[in-house]
Order: sequence, then C-alpha cells, then structure tokens
Amino acid sequence: MGEAWSPIRVLHVDDDLQYAETTAAFLERAQSGFDIEIVTSASEGLARLEAASFDCVVSDYEMPRENGIDFLESVREEFPDLPFILYTGRGSEAVAGDAISAGVTDYLQKTSDTSHYALLANRIVNAVEQYRSQQALEESKERLSLFIDQSPLGFVEFNPDFEIIRVNDALSDIFGYTEAELLGETWEVFVSDESYDDVDAVTAALSEVSGGYHSIDENVRKDGEHIMVEWHNRLITDDSGDIVTIFSKCQEVTERIEHERDLAQLRDFFAEAEELGDLGAWEFDETGVSTWTAGTRRIHEVGDDFDPTVEDGLSFYHPEDREAVMDAVNAALEDGEPYDIEARLITATGDCRWVQTRGKRVEEAEKRTVRGYIQDITEQKERERRLRLQNERLESFASVVSHDLRSPLTVAQGQLKLAQQEVSNDRLDRIDSAHQRMQALIDDILSLARDGREATITEPVNLRTAATACWETIKVENATLVTDTDSVVTADPRRLQRLLENLFRNSVEHGSTSSRPGADDSVAHGSIHSLSQTQDTSGAHGTTSSPVQSDGVTVTVGDLDDASGFYVADDGPGIPEDERDAVFEAGYSTASNGTGFGLAIVAEIAAVHGWDVSVTDSESGGARFEFTGVEKAT
Repeated sequence: MGEAWSPIRVLHVDDDLQYAETTAAFLERAQSGFDIEIVTSASEGLARLEAASFDCVVSDYEMPRENGIDFLESVREEFPDLPFILYTGRGSEAVAGDAISAGVTDYLQKTSDTSHYALLANRIVNAVEQYRSQQALEESKERLSLFIDQSPLGFVEFNPDFEIIRVNDALSDIFGYTEAELLGETWEVFVSDESYDDVDAVTAALSEVSGGYHSIDENVRKDGEHIMVEWHNRLITDDSGDIVTIFSKCQEVTERIEHERDLAQLRDFFAEAEELGDLGAWEFDETGVSTWTAGTRRIHEVGDDFDPTVEDGLSFYHPEDREAVMDAVNAALEDGEPYDIEARLITATGDCRWVQTRGKRVEEAEKRTVRGYIQDITEQKERERRLRLQNERLESFASVVSHDLRSPLTVAQGQLKLAQQEVSNDRLDRIDSAHQRMQALIDDILSLARDGREATITEPVNLRTAATACWETIKVENATLVTDTDSVVTADPRRLQRLLENLFRNSVEHGSTSSRPGADDSVAHGSIHSLSQTQDTSGAHGTTSSPVQSDGVTVTVGDLDDASGFYVADDGPGIPEDERDAVFEAGYSTASNGTGFGLAIVAEIAAVHGWDVSVTDSESGGARFEFTGVEKAT
C-alpha cells in the first residue's frame, strides 16, 4: 500500500447501512490503513466531500432519489480526478457503460463470495496510489521548472505524440529558433536527412519502453548549418505505464565528434580484439587481405609471407558460406555497413569450425579498409544444439506435469473447501497448506521447464547449510542426515533446495534396513542430524508437509574425491543397474503411490545448472547420485 504514515480515507455511500458496515469491516481486515466513513445517500456524500478530504469514493448504484451514476456526475463537477469506484449489486453492460462515460475510476460488482472484499480493497489501494502519484508528479514538475529554465543545457519537452510543448533559452541558442517557432513542431524540425532514420529509431524505442535513451545525431540549425548534437532523452510514465511526458537535454558536440571520429574507429577495433583475446584478425581493402595475430592464437594459421587477394582470404571459409561473407565485406567497403555473421571456416588441418566474423569500414586518407576478426564459436554452437534438445524435453515434461497434476489437485482443493465450510478443524487447515505446497511445486516445475531453461540466477551456496535446512523441511521420522562436505557451490539456492529435497525424499521413501551399516560404523567428517519422531517443521516455502516414514535410513551429502562436484548417497537397497537411466525419466516410479517426477526434476535442475548427474552404488550398497561439472565458489 502507500506510505505507512498516510492512511487512505474512504467515503462509502450505500443506502443499506448494514451492508456498508459489513463491507467496512472486511476492508479494514483486508488492508490496514483504511479510514472508512459511511453515509447512506448521495446528498450526504456530496456534503461530506465538501466538508472533509477523502482519497476515494466507493458508491452503490441503486439508491433512492439519486443513483450512483448521478452521484458520480455530481462528484466529477467538483472533484474531476478523485478516485470513484462504483460498487453495485446490479451488474449490466448498460450500467458499466454509463459509469465509464461519467468518468468512473473502477467498476466492481457485489457478490455473495466474501473473497471479493479483498478485490475491492486492492482496487481502492491501486486507485489511490495512482491518484497520489499523479499529484506528486505535478508537484515535481513545478519544482523542476526553475532548474530547467536556468540549465546551461538545451532542454525540450515533448508530449506523447512527440510534439514540442516547451523549450528553454539554451536550446533556442543552439538551434536558432524562438520558443514560439518551435511549439507544436515535432523532432523533425531539428533532424537532417542523414540522421532521420536514427532519430526515428530513438523515438520508437522511447514509445515502447520507459527509461532513458542517449544518442548523438546530426541536426540542422534554423540557418541550415549542420551540427552534431548529443541528446539525453527520458520518457516519464505513471504507475500504470502510461506516458506522461518526454524530456530531452542536449548540447552541441560538433568539434568533439570531428576530433574523435577517426581515432575512435581504430581504437574500438583493437579494444574489441584485445577483449576477446583468442581470435584471428584481418584487414581487407580493394586490393587484398593482410592478417595478423590480435590474440593468443590464429584460428587459421598462415605463414609470415602470406600475401593473398581478397578471394584467397575468402577461400578459408566453407564453400556454402563464402558468398555471404563476400557480400558482407563488399557492403562494408561500399556502403560502410558493419556486419556480424556466423560462418564455417576450414582450418589448416582440414577441420570445419564455426566462427563469428565481424567487420567494419575504417576511413583512411588514401583508401577504404575493412578491419575485422574471427572468433571460434564451435563449442558455443554445440551448446546451443544441446540446449535446443534439452528445451524440447523440458516442454514435454511440463505438459505432463500440467495435465496430470493440476487436474487432481484442483479436485482435492475443491473438496477441501466444501469440507471446511461444514467443519472447522486444524487438520483441514494442514491439508490446505499441503495443497498450497503442491501447487507451488507444480508452478516451480513449470517455471523451470518453460521459463528458466536457458539460464539461472546463481550465487555461492554453502552445501552443508543448504542440506541441513532442506532436511529439516521434509519431516523425516527415524532417519539421519550426514553432511560430509565443506563445499560452497555456485547455484540457484531455491533450485538446489528442490534438488536436495527430492533426493532426500527418494532415499527415505525407498530405504530399508536390509543393507545398512552396523551400529559400529562411523563417519570421519561432517555433522549428523537425526529425526526420530514426527516434527511440525515449516517447509522452505512457508507450508507444512506430512512426515515421511523411514526405517532408519542414513543419507549422506559429501564431496567427490576429484573436487569436481558432490554426491547424495543412502544406505538403502540401491537402484538396479538396468534401471539407472530410467529413474530420471518423467513418470517412472517403482512405488505404488509415487508420481515419478522427483528424480526427473533432479535431472532437469542439474541440466539448468550445466551439471551432469549419474547414479551408482553407495559404499553400503545403497543409491549414490553424483553431480559433476559443479562450479565451486572460492
């Protein structure tokens, strides 16, 4: 909601006093900070608005003598911007249309479901916050006026159609126009033919996104002189994203640009080459091609006496890609068009490698030259291919999860709501929490499969701490966790927790006493956490879950010997060798009540992080899941 120190004063107008009081009670429960005053007629409402200050009006439609639309029209005459929400039991397109025509802020129909009170509270908060933001913006614009008028930089303000509505004296001095000559004109009055497309792109970008945009363009003064001008443009929006105004500051930089242009072309090229490092660099002109090493090695090695023609230089490329490269080079030479393309290169040993080749024209005193470089991206292309295959698997997996889990969960949630209406019982509340947990799991799985496939936000995570916290959330009876690790891994904490939780549940749900170590067995390092009785411990997502029954299983989290990753192992019966690949497939389960998604999710989370996961035997004969390719934080 808005500022904690500023309560929202609501005038509620409804001829049914009892209903209005009930609504006020629910609103105050849904949102703290409401100050609600009730009147029972439109005339009383107008009187209160004249006598006191309110942030929002909530009005019924059907009232004696003057209905809600009539009341709204009266309010708009005196308070054109005050938020007004028509809250009525009579819902029709005609009423809604009349309300919109009269300038209603929002329209909400009364229902018998008490959940709509929370919706009404949110509508009030949103309307008031937008109203206050608009008022604050107007005040800020007034305070900015003196600063703008006295600024040494040129200043221009545009409306959403990019028509000039204000300039300062500095801008008039830069372009030679008076303010009266510029008002109502568009940005086109400043722009030369050569920069028209660039400026059009800037205005288009500003129309689509909020924030700032910087550009340097060739502009034209009133007297026809062409000058270079540096622009800083800022689009201002309200809370709903609508454009309020557009500000631009500018200064003439003609001399600076002319002085830096030639040097910048060469400096930028070598800066890019130095940053990329492992590349081959070259230079084309109309007569031939010269090459040099700009990094640690050349992708295509040539001798020191190499002096080829342009055609010879292009012969390095795969025959199917030579024409595209030649066209790009010619466009750069003739039209100054820089390029950035991917192509295949035939190396000195005959191997075919994918490269990214970039180039741009450099104007010199006696000739036109295209300088560029090539970088080996073969491994990147292979990663992209693997990623496409992975995403196809994830999409299939998400479809299974969405269809097979959401339907029964929706049925269970509906049945629970019916039961809660008949009986008040803490156990039903716990079932509701479990349903919420299940819903969160489904949503996270779908998010992983569809939205988080290509990248994940990672940070250093202490593996021991993460494992211990996760163990406490799953409520295991008569089981032990051993954390034999001091590693700090680079991972998404939430997804790592899900991975560990699924592995822990898999171990304790499939464990048995048949292959566990004896009482004298010990662990040399790490810490041990036991859960010998049912505990009501809140899960990581703020919900509770039922205890997992175990027969004394011990689960160990440790580091791999070669420091390439970590493992999660148990002392249960293990996984047969001919089933180890299948356990990571969605829907595969050996338990009668299992869903078959737990280990599939583990594999998907590992893939998102770029880890490899495999399953083998633990030292006690149980299951051991190993994760390699794990980045360790230093």
